[in-house]
Amino acid sequence: MSQHPSVAEFIKIGSEFDRPYLMYEWIQGESLAEKMARHSKKGFRHDHIAWLIYQLAGGLEYMHTRGVTHLDIKPANIIIAEGDNVKLIDFGASRYIGEKQPYSEASIKYASPDYLDSGVACPEDDVYSLALLAGHLFLGAVFGDGWLKQLKARRYPKVIPKHVARILRKVIRNPRGHGYSAFTFAQQLAQIDAQALDNEACAPIFNNLRNADLVLRPKSRLDGFRFVRMRYLEASLVAALCVVTGSYVYQSNQPEWKSIVRENNPANSFVSSIKPAQAASFLAQPPWEIETALTEMSKDLVSMAPYNEAYQVQQHSLEKTYNSWRESIAEKQIYASEIPASIQAIRQDVVSLRTALASDGALFPKTDELLISVMSQLNRLNADTEQISRSVGYTEDQLMELILKGHGAQVADYIKASWHQATANQYLYSQALPQQLSQALGKVIDEDVNRHYYSRAIDNVTIAMGYFGETPELKQKVRDLKVARSEFILFSTVTEKSIFDASKLNASLVDLEHNAPKKFSEVKDLLDKMATDSIDKSHQKFAPAKGAIAVQKALRDYRTSVEG
Repeated sequence: MSQHPSVAEFIKIGSEFDRPYLMYEWIQGESLAEKMARHSKKGFRHDHIAWLIYQLAGGLEYMHTRGVTHLDIKPANIIIAEGDNVKLIDFGASRYIGEKQPYSEASIKYASPDYLDSGVACPEDDVYSLALLAGHLFLGAVFGDGWLKQLKARRYPKVIPKHVARILRKVIRNPRGHGYSAFTFAQQLAQIDAQALDNEACAPIFNNLRNADLVLRPKSRLDGFRFVRMRYLEASLVAALCVVTGSYVYQSNQPEWKSIVRENNPANSFVSSIKPAQAASFLAQPPWEIETALTEMSKDLVSMAPYNEAYQVQQHSLEKTYNSWRESIAEKQIYASEIPASIQAIRQDVVSLRTALASDGALFPKTDELLISVMSQLNRLNADTEQISRSVGYTEDQLMELILKGHGAQVADYIKASWHQATANQYLYSQALPQQLSQALGKVIDEDVNRHYYSRAIDNVTIAMGYFGETPELKQKVRDLKVARSEFILFSTVTEKSIFDASKLNASLVDLEHNAPKKFSEVKDLLDKMATDSIDKSHQKFAPAKGAIAVQKALRDYRTSVEG
């Protein structure tokens, strides 16, 4: 974990009087708790809080991707170093993701209630603690638990910006169902209203905000009101222009299927028809948007009848496909949901094995290191398989359990995300993947051609036709490859770079005339001239031109066979 710049650097692990300890670097600076005690009468600057949370989120995100949760995020465990660097310390309460152990050192004020109840560690627990920390910094060092009561109240104090209050309320009310990772939470928090900052009323955390401008997105409250400086006449003209332009843009940006109302339904028409492109555009929408559109225009039965019919036909077709694959889908969901539990059971067996070995005597450092490495890898594998399980799909029972726990919005978001993913997969298998396979085939063919393996390239294209079909493009590719092979054989022989036998020379002439008849006569005349020149020069050098003689003989034999 220490490889991240926002985490204290680990030095070594040791034991003193049979008590194990972890040694970390000495960080010269001040803890956030000390800063809060020193500025007890007021909260901290909004931009400083956002920059602090962003740096912490980077370290937490790094830990979570490696299967570890911190579980003890609080002001005392955050150091502001002399160079304004943020360092997270104290991993005494850390757990592997999914590991079930009672909390020991975690601060109850900042700990997630779901973690305290279940004892199972999740990345969302760190996000919950991070949200409480952010709220505490806005409020300042309120006496006792007063700050916590204010964050759990229905109304927040005015010192907390509205967008921050909205985010904090969402996280605190749903400790594990808020949908934020540490990083996305920090990104939302980083939207700062620059004009709302009261630097005198709020205390600083850092001496300067070096590099913070890469993260913080300042907004000015005057940005939306600059047009009021225009004179009344100019404002009137601009407003009129905006109305006309806006109406045109709105109409032009409407989905194509909505044009049926004004194109295919004049006032005196009682029959509605739609174009194929309009139906395709309408059916390409998510089903919840289609149902909303049908509901909104339910009064205009004539206009919406064709779309409603098209939607029903599509759903009937999809239902037939689903019924034929229903058992296979259910089996995959069950199988995918069981994998994380199986991996977790294996990891628990490894933990038990390590405990049993340690009880029999001191473990060798290498053995202990290997067991810890196995547990860490199993933890990462468990996190990966959980993501795979979610991509395969939750079972009906799992979704109903979430709904009954009050996470209906999470289920709705999951269904929408799954639909988008399924639609993307549909495009992948219908368009993108075939194109990628075609490009991959082209790459293989080009590699063979570059090495002059023309026959193998021709065989590969012929075999690929079994999948792609005998398309005009592939047929032309075979013809081009045969022409290239013929030219390579003939010109390599006449120049004596490689001398091929008579059968291949004759076959090359046949392929060349068959696949490129217009080019054949030009190549034949050029070969005849090159062969004659080479033979004449060979007489002067007293060395036989074997390649030229072979090509000349092949040309003579080919003419004889054609004329005969």
